[in-house]
Order: sequence, then C-alpha cells, then structure tokens
Amino acid sequence: MARSWKAGGVALFLAAWGANLAFDALYWVVPLLAPPHLLHDHMPEAIRLMVSPAVLAPVTSAVLAAIALLVLSLVPPGTARRVWRLTAWLLFFWFLSEGLLAWVWLDAPGTVVAASLAAGVVRSLAMAGLLVWLQGSPAGDR
Repeated sequence: MARSWKAGGVALFLAAWGANLAFDALYWVVPLLAPPHLLHDHMPEAIRLMVSPAVLAPVTSAVLAAIALLVLSLVPPGTARRVWRLTAWLLFFWFLSEGLLAWVWLDAPGTVVAASLAAGVVRSLAMAGLLVWLQGSPAGDR
C-alpha cells in the first residue's frame, strides 16, 4: 500500500517537545493554565532554590514529548477514532505524572492543582491531533 508523507521519530519528538513548550509558555500569559511542574511557588523551598522554571519547562516538556511518542505507538495508524484514543492515553499519563508530582511535591490549594491538571485536557487533545497529523496515514485512509 502506498504511503503519503510521514514524519520520522526525530521530527515527531521535536514537534511534541515544541508543542509542550508552547503550552508551558501560556503560563506566562495565563497563570491559571500553569501545569503542576511550573507551580514553582508551591514547591518546597529546597527545590525552588535548586531549580528554576526556565530549567523545568524544557526538561519536563522533553519528558512529556517522549511519553507522547511512546503512547503514539500504542494507537497504530488506521485505528478508528485514533486522535480520541491517543488523547485518552495522553491524558492518563498526564494525570499520572503531573498528578503524582502535585501530590508529592506541591503544597498548593486544591483548586489550583485541579485547574492545573484540567489544562492537560486541551494539551492532550492538541498533542494527539498534532502527532497523528504529522505521522500521516496510509494513502487509502485519507
């Protein structure tokens, strides 16, 4: 079967990393959209003194990008409602990773953590759509 254009693993990773960084940058515009890993003011003082948000954002975005690529392999091309299934997987890992981080490290009010985690819904949907679009699909599926 002939394939249409398809992005490789490095391009997918870089796109996912860039998209995650873009979502992290929204924090500077709308602080309510800050993901848990950027709730720097609610971290223990020892962590705040060691690591700045300028370091946390790119490193955490790279980890989230790697998770997104791993999850992409769980939902192969041609799967029905692929974007929605991929979104569900990404959201699961968002709540797992960021939720555990918030639970263990943050001393933030519940409403702040809930809003921070809820922002992952849009982030996961956008990431799924981007990765599926970039990965391409078999020519007959378009």
